[in-house]
Amino acid sequence: MGKGAPLRWLENCLLARRLRGRGIEIGALWRRFPVPGKARVYYLDRLPNEGLHRHYAEISGPVVRPDVVAEAVRLPFAPGSLDFVIASHVLEHLPLPLAALRHWHDVLRPEGILLLKIPDKRYTFDVRRQRTPLQHLIAEDADPGSFDKQAHFEDWVENVVGCRQGSTEFQQQLSHLLATDYSIHYHAWIDEDVRELAEYTRQVLGLRWRPVVFWRAHVYRKECVLALQRRED
Repeated sequence: MGKGAPLRWLENCLLARRLRGRGIEIGALWRRFPVPGKARVYYLDRLPNEGLHRHYAEISGPVVRPDVVAEAVRLPFAPGSLDFVIASHVLEHLPLPLAALRHWHDVLRPEGILLLKIPDKRYTFDVRRQRTPLQHLIAEDADPGSFDKQAHFEDWVENVVGCRQGSTEFQQQLSHLLATDYSIHYHAWIDEDVRELAEYTRQVLGLRWRPVVFWRAHVYRKECVLALQRRED
């Protein structure tokens, strides 16, 4: 257990106090976010249990068995039906984050909470990658057909896997990851990018929520933590 574990545990306890009623956690994999005993949480992932084990072969232990199998941007819940949505280390895996945020906003009841944990590239294996600018997200959101999946995978293979562009190893890794549709980080951010993204959803997209928690990344917390609460309509 690292030195920061007690602090992270305390932070999670503080965050959990905001989670009441009925909600979901998207992509928990091997680690559930702790929720209060009175809260009802459903676990959702894009693959069934057996598929998760195959896709994430690097995970040696058990994974959280999904209650619901669905895509993160197509939740099978009615608008305004959930009290909370937890997405820990999920948003960076999604091709179109703005579409995901709109969808998650819409399934929340008034006063509902979206809890996001997003890795800060400065403290992770994304450290060599360029930050994804907000304008890039806006352009792809406006024209989803412009999303260049292969370009994102090429960036991943070069700057995360560490293969030199043009090498045989690079092409082998790229072909394998594309063929398996491996869940890479399509986007890399620092905490200020997350703040900018949240403000864009409020000021430009008109999503009716407000930040109630914003914790910057830290050496013991290698992620940004953001909680957005939907306002009364």
